[in-house]
Amino acid sequence: MPPADYSPNEDQTQDLYILRAIGRVWGWRQRMEGGEFATIQELAEAVGLAERHVSRQLCLAYLAPEVLKRLTCGREASAVRLYDLCFLAGETWMAQAE
Repeated sequence: MPPADYSPNEDQTQDLYILRAIGRVWGWRQRMEGGEFATIQELAEAVGLAERHVSRQLCLAYLAPEVLKRLTCGREASAVRLYDLCFLAGETWMAQAE
């Protein structure tokens, strides 16, 4: 959920590719936590993607709340690539925010 004071405008420069990836992996996370899939392999088969790809991107569902807020509600252009975010997710939340 966006912050209460969030108001979208047309000049936002968010990376739609990153926004879609975050939304997709949060859906995957919910489905796995809900017991729909027991393994990443089952999830990958269900969504029609390679297990390695699903596993790598699933890390995005564990980004620090501050990082997610910047990526989804920020008004400045993202200086990070999706590929880099996947590796960043393995860091502590404090390190991610820096």
